[in-house]
Amino acid sequence: MLVKGKVIGEKVTAPFEILKTGDGISLRVELPSEPFEYSTDCSCLEPLELLGLLLPAIEEETGEIKGVFVEEVVEEKRSLLEQLRGMIWGKHFIG
Repeated sequence: MLVKGKVIGEKVTAPFEILKTGDGISLRVELPSEPFEYSTDCSCLEPLELLGLLLPAIEEETGEIKGVFVEEVVEEKRSLLEQLRGMIWGKHFIG
């Protein structure tokens, strides 16, 4: 899953991208001084949960955060085999 949007701060508006795969999750925020990047091999967090946890660190650069806007979400398509496997194991995926 790919999530794109903007963090609206008191001093700056910073675009962000969060990519979640089966291998983990990574975040990149384009700040004026340098990009803020974070990644982990744990895919247990949802993209916006990770962003929420890291907002205090991002806020140091943007000033007080006024809002977070999601502009685009691209879901990963699952194959028919993956969907069937998920249903067999009790996880219902639509896609």
